[in-house]
Amino acid sequence: MVTNKDEYYIREILNGDPGSFSHLVEKYKDLAFHVSLKILINREEAEEAAQDAFIKAYRALPSFKGGAAFKTWFYRIVYNTAISRLRSSQNKRDVSLEDVRITDHEVEQTETAFGRLSSEERQRYLQEALNKMNPEDRSLLMMFYFDELSVVEITEITSMTESNVKVKLHRGRKKLFELLKGILKDEIISIL
Repeated sequence: MVTNKDEYYIREILNGDPGSFSHLVEKYKDLAFHVSLKILINREEAEEAAQDAFIKAYRALPSFKGGAAFKTWFYRIVYNTAISRLRSSQNKRDVSLEDVRITDHEVEQTETAFGRLSSEERQRYLQEALNKMNPEDRSLLMMFYFDELSVVEITEITSMTESNVKVKLHRGRKKLFELLKGILKDEIISIL
């Protein structure tokens, strides 16, 4: 099967062929689901948010100017849809750690304990800590570290300024470290 570029399908849709949208859905369904899941954590909620994002994208397609890649434009719709859905739900799991103070000794202890774990345990503890973070911080860290998006791409998706993204990434790393330190406290005690 020959796959065309996104621009081809967008032109076809705008020229009256709504069936061409199925190609974009097929190409970006995993992205939509995974971005939504990072924010909402709940699979059913993530599936619904992904579907909502596709509907919003289809309706907004005439406003797509092509200044950014379709993927970036769509990623932003998915991100905003999931954040809106989260804000409207009553199940917010925010961890307030705005004044995190971390000593060099704590960093060393936590790194040592984390390093002694198997990769499966590290992954499990990291996911546990990420799940305890507020959704915006979690999604920014995951976009930057897991999806390997640049700060500029994240600003396009979130509508934040570059400096705001950098500050939030810095604070998010500190929050994540503090959560990991709490989760690993038994491991840290065992190395003392």
